[in-house]
Amino acid sequence: MREYLKRQKKLFSSEERKIMAGLNVMLAGTGGLGTNLAVQLQRIGVNKIYLYDYDKVEVSNLNRQICYGRDDIGKAKVDCAAEFLKKFKLDTEIVAKNEKIREDMELPDDLDIIFDALDNFNTRFIVDKLAQKYELPFIHAGVENFFAQIMLILPESEKRLKDIFAGAEKDEVPAVFSPAVTIAASFQVLEALKYLLGRDNYLSDSILHLDFMNSEIEKIELK
Repeated sequence: MREYLKRQKKLFSSEERKIMAGLNVMLAGTGGLGTNLAVQLQRIGVNKIYLYDYDKVEVSNLNRQICYGRDDIGKAKVDCAAEFLKKFKLDTEIVAKNEKIREDMELPDDLDIIFDALDNFNTRFIVDKLAQKYELPFIHAGVENFFAQIMLILPESEKRLKDIFAGAEKDEVPAVFSPAVTIAASFQVLEALKYLLGRDNYLSDSILHLDFMNSEIEKIELK
């Protein structure tokens, strides 16, 4: 076992640790959710992280996108994020994909799961279609103001993202607060892991709604 993971060793069986060490994940977006996800997934020791984005760093990103600083403004997000993560010299392979997500794109053939780290539903719906096409689990998160929602969509799920959030394709940029983004990303990682490790308490056919200002968590059944 990698020495830097010894504090989490007791939390997982040897088989679960083996699964975690072999996980290859896709992050659709390297903004607020994506950078928080990347750091957390690297620190738990997954095998490979694919970073997908085609945006450049802007000053307004710096309140929540934790891989970037002022010196990165104007540079490609995926390149800056990859450089940031690689400097820690941990064992996770980081693959930067500076490209726009499209319905006709080809995904790597070694993926285990797709993380939604996007900020608009138009692209989320495309990623959901890709996940369905490639028969991959897809873990959605959305953050606005002091609220977030988490949803795990499996290849066999009857309810897809558009079934739940149809009509959510709005153009305005949502207000976001960095701590809310970090907490939402943490829930994404935890819910994804529970499913991938074969535990029976993962988020199934439901949405987790998080209200950070009132310290409330509600699980909404979709059946």
